[in-house]
Amino acid sequence: MPNYQRIVWIGLAVAAIAILALGYFLFLDPAAEKKSPPVPDTTALARPPAQDSADASEAPDPNIVPLDLDLDQSDGAVRALIAGRGIPAAMKEWLQHEDIVRTVVIAVDLIARGESPAAQLPFLAPAGKFSVLQRDGKSFMAPLSFRRYDALVDAFTAVPDSTWVTWYWTLRPTLEKAFAELGYPGITFAQRIRQAIEQLTRAPLVEKTVQLEKKVLSYAFADIALEALNPVQKHLLRFGPANAARVQKKLRTLFGALRLERGKSTNQ
Repeated sequence: MPNYQRIVWIGLAVAAIAILALGYFLFLDPAAEKKSPPVPDTTALARPPAQDSADASEAPDPNIVPLDLDLDQSDGAVRALIAGRGIPAAMKEWLQHEDIVRTVVIAVDLIARGESPAAQLPFLAPAGKFSVLQRDGKSFMAPLSFRRYDALVDAFTAVPDSTWVTWYWTLRPTLEKAFAELGYPGITFAQRIRQAIEQLTRAPLVEKTVQLEKKVLSYAFADIALEALNPVQKHLLRFGPANAARVQKKLRTLFGALRLERGKSTNQ
């Protein structure tokens, strides 16, 4: 298990706008700030967009006005949109960082590919260090480590689904524009969000104490099935079973509410 630190959220709560989130902005690593941002693979996970993405005209609320913003000048409008919704205090701090839309899009893309978005979200790293319990000569994940993610998960789950929906559909043209910059053929950002959610919701919830194996500079999961998970899923395990379950439950409701699949109802 790599020596990660955390991200937000994603978090996933996420820089607080598009989702994820997704998402997903949930996975950071102590060494992340020293890493160069990864270069996206423009062929991975591509799908024909007509198969499972909804049209921009299908926004669930007719009062939502989509914004097609200039990406280089979009931060002010994004902050105004999000800060006006009574968001958790932590999100207001996250929004002070620059290039919000591009950051969210790249983080979601990485999560969809099972990779850590740590390098994109250093400001979301949790306080404290990953801790380990020693018992009978064996190492285990310490429950105290799970508490580092409480604030992130609290922020993500505190935002109502209807608010996430408004943010997403308002910013969808701008998000799609930022995603197009990555150069993927035949796939939309709506599909990429769906893939990111699938990565996170497929991670197993492990209620038992998780045993670790000491490596040279870090720890790995002793259970080979857990160690075989991708980096994003393994990091979600580090949230602890209670926090991971809260994140997955929220993502499943958002999956339907955001209407990421054609023909799916908003109450799915």
